[in-house]
Amino acid sequence: MPASGDTTSGDGSLGIRLTVESQQGARADEVVAVTPVSDGHYLVRLSPGFFRGIAAGDVIAYDEAAKHAEVVARGGNVAVQVFHSGIPDETVVSLKRRAVRIGGRVDGELETLVVLTFPIEVGFPAIEAILAELPDEGVEWEYGNVFDEQGEPLSWWEDLT
Repeated sequence: MPASGDTTSGDGSLGIRLTVESQQGARADEVVAVTPVSDGHYLVRLSPGFFRGIAAGDVIAYDEAAKHAEVVARGGNVAVQVFHSGIPDETVVSLKRRAVRIGGRVDGELETLVVLTFPIEVGFPAIEAILAELPDEGVEWEYGNVFDEQGEPLSWWEDLT
C-alpha cells in the first residue's frame, strides 16, 4: 500500500517525499521516484538531486512520518550531482554525452543541476575524469551516496567488488 504522501505515475512508479536540509538549515521536500518492493520498502528508480545517501537501484526503507529513507540494499550505482551556473549550454550537453559514453545516465536535470548515475564498475577515476573537464568557475559537483554526513567514505562499493 503506498504511503499517503506518494504520487503515482503511469509506469507504476511512485514519488515519495524525502526531507532535505541545507547547510544553512533550510528544509524542503524532494520527490524521489521509486517502485514499491514490499511493505515500507522501495526500489529507487532515479538518483535524487538533493537527498544524500541513496542512488538509483538502491532498496530503501521509507519513514513516511519523518520523510526519510535508509538504504536496505545497495544497487551498485554512484550518484553525482553537478550544480552549475553561468556556464555554456554546450558544456552541460558535453558533460551528459561523456557520462553516457562511459556507461552512466542522466537521471534528472534542472536549470542549474544535472543528476548523473554510474554503475560502480565504471570506477571513480573514470567518473572524476569527465568531471575534471568541467570549468573551475561556475561548477560544483558532489557524490550523492559516497560519503556520510561527516565526510567519511561509506565504502559500500567494497562489498560489491
